[in-house]
Amino acid sequence: MVLLKHFILTTCCLCKASSFTPTLSTLWSKLLTRRHFVLTTSSFSLLLPSALSHSVCPSSSITAKTSSFDIAKTSSLPASKHSTDMSLQTGYLNARDAAALDAELMSTPGFSLEQLMELAGLAVAEAVYLVGGEGGGGGRKKRVLLVCGPGNNGGDGLVAARHLVHFGFDATIVYPKPSSKPHFVNLVKQCEDMNIPVLLAMPSEVDAEQNKYDIIVDAIFGFSFDSTSKIREPFATVISKMIQLQKNQNATLISVDVPSGWDVDGGDLTGLNFHPDVLISLTAPKMSAKKFLGRHFVGGRFLPPVIAEKYGVQMPLYPGVSQVMEVR
Repeated sequence: MVLLKHFILTTCCLCKASSFTPTLSTLWSKLLTRRHFVLTTSSFSLLLPSALSHSVCPSSSITAKTSSFDIAKTSSLPASKHSTDMSLQTGYLNARDAAALDAELMSTPGFSLEQLMELAGLAVAEAVYLVGGEGGGGGRKKRVLLVCGPGNNGGDGLVAARHLVHFGFDATIVYPKPSSKPHFVNLVKQCEDMNIPVLLAMPSEVDAEQNKYDIIVDAIFGFSFDSTSKIREPFATVISKMIQLQKNQNATLISVDVPSGWDVDGGDLTGLNFHPDVLISLTAPKMSAKKFLGRHFVGGRFLPPVIAEKYGVQMPLYPGVSQVMEVR
């Protein structure tokens, strides 16, 4: 209260007498009844409605202005600044619920597959950008190798490749088993129109050495993978080569939603020794994310509250207009 009185007295002294005549008691009563008046003593931030600031000092060169910068900046800090593992607060989805949630999102009326894939792919691209930065050594563009499977996880990777080129990266796609579905065919065409190379196999050791990749994006299986069955070719070889690139080129390995070959609920049960550096969980972390120890992002800012509540998912407080948030 003392600080508030001091502020009012200071404001009155700054205003010209000819344009400001209300008594202190009148101003005091008005301030107490203003719903949007906020006094933040912890950061000494004073927020007054713009209407009040203009009525108090309409002709003064020094006015009390509404400013939410300090508080907004504080509230938009990534959750990882406040907690070592915010994914514990978002909740986890098992394989069954992840599939059911996905189906419910695309029920009629609802989202289309194309909408969800575009939003998810954009989130993946943003997370890659945050991890990789803007440029490589010698002023060159960062090189990203996106390895895409035939399903929706691969579609997310195709979308991400297009956005990454717009973000200033040099992208290459590996697409061993292209889907014949019209939307996937369109996604490939969009990437080709952006001059993104689309390969059917992993680069040879010679090619990989000549074009060192800074980042590898694993967008092969996602939560649809059945860990009870053996990983079939060509993907067994593809995963093995991703591990080699991660080790030999010190490339950052990023997995989309679930590391390929991992059990959605139990993690790396097959002993592949496939351990990405970064995980981007889409919609919400899956149970296997509990076994992941690297950097962890949640992306896909599209989950309706009613569905989130049904599946026990607490959406993170995404900062600003970001589509992703680092939770660990």
